[in-house]
Amino acid sequence: MDKTVSVTIIFDSKKVQCEGQCGFDWSSPESVETVKKRVTERFGKTVMLELVDLSAAGKLNTDWQNRVEKENLNLPLLLVNNEIRIPGEFDVRQMMDAIEVELEIDGTAI
Repeated sequence: MDKTVSVTIIFDSKKVQCEGQCGFDWSSPESVETVKKRVTERFGKTVMLELVDLSAAGKLNTDWQNRVEKENLNLPLLLVNNEIRIPGEFDVRQMMDAIEVELEIDGTAI
């Protein structure tokens, strides 16, 4: 049985990370759909992708907001199986690489 890899991207749609609009816009539905499609094409149903916007209400968001502030973490955060893999700006290739590494570690590489 294949193991499912949980990928979570935590961002804050109300904070401007870079004045030059650098980095990926995780608040853009079109961009996110493109990423979801690429992840599915590459990994199939092995990877579950979730986005968490800290500007939205909810206990999970409050918990993460508190941790971001306490640990002075840069957003966005890339979590793989609930472990922070990349704090701060990352591109889709870096995310795919992190997923691939996790699959290789678990022995379920595609």
